Amino acid sequence: MQSRNFLAAAVLLLATASLAAQEAPSFLSQHHSSPEDRQAIERVLAAYTSSLNSGDEKSFAALLLDEQIPFMATYSLDSRSTGNKPLDTRRYADFRQAVFASGKHFEQRFYNVRIEQDGELAQASLDFVTKEANSQKGSYGWKTLQLLKVNGAWKIASELYTAYALPMQ
Repeated sequence: MQSRNFLAAAVLLLATASLAAQEAPSFLSQHHSSPEDRQAIERVLAAYTSSLNSGDEKSFAALLLDEQIPFMATYSLDSRSTGNKPLDTRRYADFRQAVFASGKHFEQRFYNVRIEQDGELAQASLDFVTKEANSQKGSYGWKTLQLLKVNGAWKIASELYTAYALPMQ
C-alpha cells in the first residue's frame, strides 16, 4: 500500500513538473495593446470612482456595456445557491439600489490597479476601499473588471469582487 501511494505521488509530481516546464510559444506573450488604449481604460476607471463618489447613476451606467452584465460580489455565492439552477450573476440592479437609490453617499478609491489588454479585450484587477461619506463604515476587497472596446469606446462587460467589512481603526 505504501509503495502504491509513493508511485501515485511520483506520477503526480512528474505530471506537475512537465506542465510547469513547458514553455509557451513566443507569440502568446505578444498581446496587442497601446498606450492610448491603456489611458482610455484608466479614464474609465477614474470615471467609475468619480460617478460613484458623486452619486451620478446615469454616468456610471454609461460605463457599462449594458445593465445585464455579470456584476456580483463573491459573498453572494452562498446566499444565491439554488440547487441545480444556474447561478445568475447579473446583479447590477442590486448594486444600483444599494449605491444610487439608498440615499447614502459613498467614497471609493482604487489601489494596486493592474491592466492587461489584448486588442478589444481588457482586464483590470484592483484593490478598493469604499466608505460611507462622513463615516468610517465601509468595505474593502479585490475586484476584476472585464472590458470590451465597442465602437471605439471601452465598456465594462463584467465586474466580480470580494468585499469585507473595514477593520476598526
